Amino acid sequence: MTHDQNLTAQVPGEDVSSRQVVRAAAWLAFAKLASYALAFGGTIALARILVPADFGVIALSMAIMGIMAALLDIPVTTALIALPSPTDDEFNTAWTISIIRSLLVSVVLLVIAYPMGQLFSMPEVAPVIMVLALQMIIFGLRNPYFENFARSLNFTWDVFAEITSKIVQVAVSIAIALIWQSYWAFVIGMVAGTFASMIITYFAARKLPALSLRSPRRLLDYSIWLGLSMIVSRLTTESVNLIAGRRFGQDTLGQLHIGNKLSSEISYLFLVPIMRSLFSAFSRLAEDINRFRAAYLKAQSATVALAMPVGFGLALVADPLIPFLLGPGWEEAVLIVQFYAPCTGLLLATGPIRSVAMSLSRTSLMLRRDVIALVVQVTCLLVGIWLYGFTGFLAGYVVSTVLATIINLFFLKSLLQISVVDQIKNFGRSLLSAAIMIGVVLAVRDTFPLPDTAVGNVLTVALLSGTGALVYAVSHALLWSIHGRPEGVEQSVINVAQKVKQKFAR
Repeated sequence: MTHDQNLTAQVPGEDVSSRQVVRAAAWLAFAKLASYALAFGGTIALARILVPADFGVIALSMAIMGIMAALLDIPVTTALIALPSPTDDEFNTAWTISIIRSLLVSVVLLVIAYPMGQLFSMPEVAPVIMVLALQMIIFGLRNPYFENFARSLNFTWDVFAEITSKIVQVAVSIAIALIWQSYWAFVIGMVAGTFASMIITYFAARKLPALSLRSPRRLLDYSIWLGLSMIVSRLTTESVNLIAGRRFGQDTLGQLHIGNKLSSEISYLFLVPIMRSLFSAFSRLAEDINRFRAAYLKAQSATVALAMPVGFGLALVADPLIPFLLGPGWEEAVLIVQFYAPCTGLLLATGPIRSVAMSLSRTSLMLRRDVIALVVQVTCLLVGIWLYGFTGFLAGYVVSTVLATIINLFFLKSLLQISVVDQIKNFGRSLLSAAIMIGVVLAVRDTFPLPDTAVGNVLTVALLSGTGALVYAVSHALLWSIHGRPEGVEQSVINVAQKVKQKFAR
């Protein structure tokens, strides 16, 4: 395919409206809901076929691969979304850099695979890491022109790619697990899902990139600080698995992996759609700080309002829910969910911080923030282990999450000139409503105990979930009325309800 390399890559619709942002977030929310439902179902199915030790192998392999990938990461595709009017040369350069980077990561993974297996006393990890190196190469081949859809807030193809790749991954994983009953089900499923996603980027974008390094300057100027920040951020994320794998062994790491997937990753169900759509929108609002600030506060209020009842609610029903879903052998996962799940709401309170910093080209500030967060988390985890073993490890994670949230609030104050007090007020009704929900649900659980059977567990989850949702919604509405019905997520819900009512009335 021929084209003028000096032309600017065209993107329809350079202007952005609030309606576009809402529509984009809704599309991505749908994709993440579907993707999470598929992943959740796949996790439950695999947990009933495999054992915790299998999940431990995968968790450690993914942690090592993630860190190595981050160390050589140059987020040039992210730069394509943020930079104004990227040229075809820049798209080609981004693709070439991605390929070179994926090849380098793969070589590093092949070299360190065996030593890592010996270091963590898990020899099974070595061949898994070697095969996952292929996944890195496939991912690096994604079509960079696919990012044009994000630039124009058109996420239809993102939705299709997200759901299709997840269907492929889950279907292949379950099929292999039924045949081999081995952790290789995860590995083959992940490679297959990544391959499907890569193919879709070419089918959607149609325009083919070419190997070129003609225009790296703007890409690298934007990406260097962001890349360093993402390295430290990935170290922070994976430090949990590395410390747990080294200190508590394969089985406990597997329990931690499942507990994390059933609790902490729920935050991404809400965070990722909003982050991707808001990053595209924030990039257009960077020169209007007042609109930028208002958009951030609305996003923060909405995400926390959704995440609080989910995170705390999951912790409250973990005891009957986890054994029912996973079956016997996953008792530690209950305790893990009870510690991890409430952290999701706190993480979301400052979740958009990276998108804010990227849109304002303040990525060097994010590096400082990520270094501090890494030191805080590792310190809390190690002190917790030293004092109270595994329970202390979980408590250390909670403490580090609280401290990281406070740190984020202060960094956001610097980025957007919004005081910490104003930020807390912005989601204060959600905090109070969650506290009220917790008290009522605990009282109901103690007042109406049900038998510890499969049917009893289902009824307990239904009773507590229904009670919690009702109490949270009513508390939120009452607190909103008491505060004079300010502009916020409650008014947005009412507006949506009225529009739905009008459509049905027709």
